[in-house]
Amino acid sequence: MVQLKLSGLTCEGCAQTVDRALSGVPGVERVAVYYPEGVAEVEGEASLEALVRAVREAGYGAEPLDPERPGAVPKPMVGEKGSYDLVVIGSGSAGVAAALEAAGRGARVLVVEGGTLGGTCVNVGCVPSKTLLRAGEAAQRARHAGFPGVEARGAKVDFAEVARARDGLVGELRERKYREVLEAAGVAIKQGRARFTAPDRLEVDGEPLAARAYLVATGAEPVLPPIPGLERGRVWTYLDATTTRERPESLVVIGAGPVGLELAQAFRRLGSRVVVLEAQDRILPAEDEELAALLRGYLEEEGLQIVTGARVERIEGREVRTIGGVYEGERVLVATGRRARTRGLGLEDAGVELDTAGFVRVNDALRTSNPRVLAAGDVAGLPQFVYIAAQSGRVAAQNALGASATLDLTAVPRVTFTDPALAAVGLGEAEARARHGEDVRAATLDLADLPRALAAFDTRGRFKIVVDAGGRVLGLHVVAPEAGDVIAEGALVVRLGLGYRELIETFHPYLTLAEGVRLVAQALDQDVHRLSCCA
Repeated sequence: MVQLKLSGLTCEGCAQTVDRALSGVPGVERVAVYYPEGVAEVEGEASLEALVRAVREAGYGAEPLDPERPGAVPKPMVGEKGSYDLVVIGSGSAGVAAALEAAGRGARVLVVEGGTLGGTCVNVGCVPSKTLLRAGEAAQRARHAGFPGVEARGAKVDFAEVARARDGLVGELRERKYREVLEAAGVAIKQGRARFTAPDRLEVDGEPLAARAYLVATGAEPVLPPIPGLERGRVWTYLDATTTRERPESLVVIGAGPVGLELAQAFRRLGSRVVVLEAQDRILPAEDEELAALLRGYLEEEGLQIVTGARVERIEGREVRTIGGVYEGERVLVATGRRARTRGLGLEDAGVELDTAGFVRVNDALRTSNPRVLAAGDVAGLPQFVYIAAQSGRVAAQNALGASATLDLTAVPRVTFTDPALAAVGLGEAEARARHGEDVRAATLDLADLPRALAAFDTRGRFKIVVDAGGRVLGLHVVAPEAGDVIAEGALVVRLGLGYRELIETFHPYLTLAEGVRLVAQALDQDVHRLSCCA
């Protein structure tokens, strides 16, 4: 392998240009260009002269790099124990996606996990929480069929059996979609605690591991606010709520974000008395105010008690005290935020900088302040969605192997999986007006005007679209059963900068929830009440 010291690189695009130039030299089998290190590695039979000439013809400088000189990118010590192209710390969505991407490119990869394989999503996050939500939905339908002529005879909930089904699914997916997938891809898995001891050295339980690059993908963990008595109360975080085998008779939820609301509704439908306390003046503060208020009404109709503007002062045993009242719960679920899981990693010894909130500081290529170390997923302060974590892992793996990819967060869809759900992408109306001025337009469509909802006798919900003065779609927001299933169209439209008329002109199958996307776009120009249901 030949290493070249490059000069004249000013951006990731320059690195891509050099990569293409070197790849076009006859005899070259593999190229890796590291920016901002300014180093290229080339494998194959091409001569050094041909490689240098190709770089110079592309408009950059190149000279042979002595591996002993500062700035050289160490080669993996192939043949030595513990030598890899990429060591991934963490086996959650970001880590596994990165490992599979790198292994698919022929790299030798090791995943190090200090806890349970699979990370947050499969073990204590998405999978168990959505399983509880579905169990609650089944119980709700048994009590309230919501359809003329269909008698609901009531539900008997055996929470222990629900928990066994949840845990069985989690265990199955952990093995089938994590361990077996990694092993089939040739990725090594090592159980143990990873810690950096130098910018280019990692140890796992004291055993040194050498690699060309390292990826920190350790995720995030719940953080408890400084509430007096919190540590002495019967306190849960989502880690406890998604793994419990016992249903509390009463539950106080602190925080009306997506996690708090999802778990609150799940436990309410499964039989608990639930009150939700939110310090701000509305639920889901990051979402469009109109649709968040609509969702609140539906949740309250089911018996959830929601108190906004409620700042918790202290907890005394079963009592949660606010300025305005006292609320009692067998358990207190705190769902107010998460912090990066970086303790014990030795990032300070690795020269990896953290931001003011404690997350690993990265650029849009997922590189940290240490050129040997990248970070992906929640630990890097990215939007905390599993699909963002996975994509960031793939981008980081590509760049660890010499690519110059970037993470595009132009249009990130988000879903609060209540029933009805709230799904959104892009800007809400107030945010759009603040950014784009008063020429912003918005329109809504109630589900009472959507044929699919009418046929289902379930008209809970609303579509909302926000466009700029030129008609470009800035945001799409949906409250509806299974709203998350239609928001991907909005994500594509926002990402591509398309206009609402293109939504109108796109075929949407009749008697689907997705038809609401076309109808709400039409509502910008006309009264949809005057439209035929089928024409």
